[in-house]
Amino acid sequence: MTYNSRTKLYKIPSEGRCMGVCAGVADYFDMKPKFLRIMFILAMIFTGIWPLLFVYFVLGFALESKPGDLYNNDDDEAFWKQTRKAPDYTAAEMRQRFRDMERRTAEMEAYMTSKRFKLERELNGLED
Repeated sequence: MTYNSRTKLYKIPSEGRCMGVCAGVADYFDMKPKFLRIMFILAMIFTGIWPLLFVYFVLGFALESKPGDLYNNDDDEAFWKQTRKAPDYTAAEMRQRFRDMERRTAEMEAYMTSKRFKLERELNGLED
């Protein structure tokens, strides 16, 4: 079984025009492929065709094709795209979620070990 990184740059030949490099870069940065293609063509016109065309073909041969089963579902894909865009924000958000879960767990633990819980449990037992 091969490991496929969810934060890696892939080419997407099925969505691409030539080799799928622009589609892959657009997917990586969560952009529209059409917009990126237009920007690439304008950059080729204003900077010279050969250097960017060379980089395009090098990426076309160097990048792996994006696996079809890279993400489990749409939420998984959205999470990993957000992680690529702002990894610091995502890490801070995860720390906050874990703090929140830890606080709620501590509150439940405090309630479950309290005298009040034991009393309520005994009273509920009398009702049955």
